[in-house]
Amino acid sequence: MGLTADEVRDKRFSKARLGRRGYSEVEVIGFLAEVANTLDGRGNVTAAQVHNVAFSTSLGVGGFDEEEVDDYLDLIEEELAVRAEAG
Repeated sequence: MGLTADEVRDKRFSKARLGRRGYSEVEVIGFLAEVANTLDGRGNVTAAQVHNVAFSTSLGVGGFDEEEVDDYLDLIEEELAVRAEAG
């Protein structure tokens, strides 16, 4: 079985390293909440939306590690694509 809504809700990311850009924590958490709702059957986020999502970034002020978030979004995109194909 693929990702579950609870796994998405519970996902934690590292902070961006000092001097590196990081994604807005508020935006990432909000988007993952929408994804979790979709996985629960209460939302409509698509694989294409996950592929194209863009978050604000900040330099040196924190935020989530971009590479870590992007890697997780790849897993979510794949999960939503598989579910869409299964119909």
